[in-house]
Amino acid sequence: MRWVQRLFVKPQIPAQVDPWDGHIVDLDQYCAEAWAELKDRQDKLARDYGLADALWCVNQDTGLIEFECKDGAMVRAPVQIIGSLNPQTNVFAWGWRHPNVQARLRANAERTRWFGEKHGLHELTDPKVSASEAEAWRLTALAVKVNAAVGAYRAPTDGPLVFMTIGEATIYR
Repeated sequence: MRWVQRLFVKPQIPAQVDPWDGHIVDLDQYCAEAWAELKDRQDKLARDYGLADALWCVNQDTGLIEFECKDGAMVRAPVQIIGSLNPQTNVFAWGWRHPNVQARLRANAERTRWFGEKHGLHELTDPKVSASEAEAWRLTALAVKVNAAVGAYRAPTDGPLVFMTIGEATIYR
């Protein structure tokens, strides 16, 4: 994955891009910031809501993810499905093209694809890309930054690993 590799080896001439209406940024820096910001956002979510060990459920009809925490609290947040990783084949399938993702939950993945189209990042525009779990997290981090999401969640399942962005959460005690 070209942009993931660039996080570790800085090119001699920085790649300048125009992500939003004339704002010029260094693409490598943008991707590195996405990764650092995701860590901060995830730490805040863990601290504020304790979702690490919570039971979870996504309702695609309402567009919400719900967590049942060990202390009995319920946490609800808007959710968008970014993609899924098959850990046996190391193939990441983007949510914007996934047949099991309802259209209403594809907006953040679609916007990330648009960003990829604008900047020639095939990892964001190919429906399926080869990726490790760490690379899938980096793709998700970029989706969080592009969409100004509150954070991300990787659903623990017995099958594919589902990566999602989440919005502002509400806690019910």
